[in-house]
Amino acid sequence: MSTALRVVDTGLMPARVNIALTSALAELHRAGQCPDTLRFHLYPPSVLIGRNQVLEEAVNLSYCRHNGIEIARRVTGGGAVFMGAGVLAWDIVAERRRFGFTLGLAAADICGGFAAGLARLGLPARYRPLNAIEIAGRKISGAAGAFDGPTLAYQGTILVSVDMREMAGALKHMAEPVTSLAAFFGRDPTMNEIKSVLTAGVADAWRRDIVHGALTPHETALADRLFDERIGTDRFLSGDAEAELAAD
Repeated sequence: MSTALRVVDTGLMPARVNIALTSALAELHRAGQCPDTLRFHLYPPSVLIGRNQVLEEAVNLSYCRHNGIEIARRVTGGGAVFMGAGVLAWDIVAERRRFGFTLGLAAADICGGFAAGLARLGLPARYRPLNAIEIAGRKISGAAGAFDGPTLAYQGTILVSVDMREMAGALKHMAEPVTSLAAFFGRDPTMNEIKSVLTAGVADAWRRDIVHGALTPHETALADRLFDERIGTDRFLSGDAEAELAAD
């Protein structure tokens, strides 16, 4: 595969559509049909649960239904996260050999690169093992991933601007204090501003050239099929359907 890292931005899509795209990119990368890719994307107000979580134990279902908050199950592990227009989501699918052969090593490279990017804005961002970025002791980014043969699929969020009350209402548990970039800036930074420094940070950290691109028809077609057959179904959400990727 090329040493370049493709960067794509798919914008705002429904929660389960975004998850189907993650799964499609990982499947095609494993088959040698997708380059190493960093994808930025956005969600409507949503809760995403980890592939091994029990839905009713992780999500305040009545609150979400009452407030029109989507619920979806990821194909990677980790805990439940609240998403919205102020939360920048990212996926990475890449050759696992580029990041070492443990998720801990991959997390250090990926989250460390993003932290270095945020530092370009004057923020005291730092990587915190095992899979987080924090500023002044408060978490602003969490991540989770899995290996799928030769492929690493890793995904996470950056809390740019978020309604903490809505987050607390949608989730049954908030394990630790979190904050947003807006709280440190005193303003809402633009998504383009954040995507730019994140891309620069990982490019420097990984010594990779960046190629901005778009999803191919083959990638979107597979995502559509995975959504229709599996990921978009309530059976998958309930945990009755087997997920594709190995647990983290």
